[in-house]
Amino acid sequence: MNRNNNNARTSINGKKAGLLAVAAAALTLGVGVAHADPVTPYYIGGDVGKTTQRVDGNSQKRTSDSYSIFGGYKFNENFAAEISYTDLGKVSFDGVTAKNKVYALDGIARAPLGAGFGVYGKVGLAYAERDFSNGLGDKDKTGLKLGVGVDYALTKNVSLRAEATRYNDMPQANGFNKKDDRLSMGLAYQF
Repeated sequence: MNRNNNNARTSINGKKAGLLAVAAAALTLGVGVAHADPVTPYYIGGDVGKTTQRVDGNSQKRTSDSYSIFGGYKFNENFAAEISYTDLGKVSFDGVTAKNKVYALDGIARAPLGAGFGVYGKVGLAYAERDFSNGLGDKDKTGLKLGVGVDYALTKNVSLRAEATRYNDMPQANGFNKKDDRLSMGLAYQF
């Protein structure tokens, strides 16, 4: 039975990764159809990653696959505001499984490095939900989110980005700690 569950999880994670790959390809192909007009300040995107969740009073860690979708508004090349939904995945500890998701609003400060590259930092407000198995209920909490990343403009409209994010105030319960870390890579499309 455990092997079947692992195969089912692998199949679901493979499907999520496949859908994101198709979306990324569609965004890239759509660039050729884009008008010659200047781009607007609005953008959307998505990423996939790995989340490390601390359990047992910070003495152990569990890793899960995760994904995020986001949209934002660039005030200029240096500042933006962004909203996002992130599924941090499911992890198990001591017979309890927790599904973790976060809704966030971030402020972004970016420094262009030239040749299409830039580095950025994020500070945000994150509303986190943990849904526990075995009838243990759900917990939610609002807290701080921090991130750093690098981006690269593939075209005028499409950029690749890699990011490290820390969620500082996840709901603590049933052995799950308040800090989660995430590494991700994704694409953003500016209209």
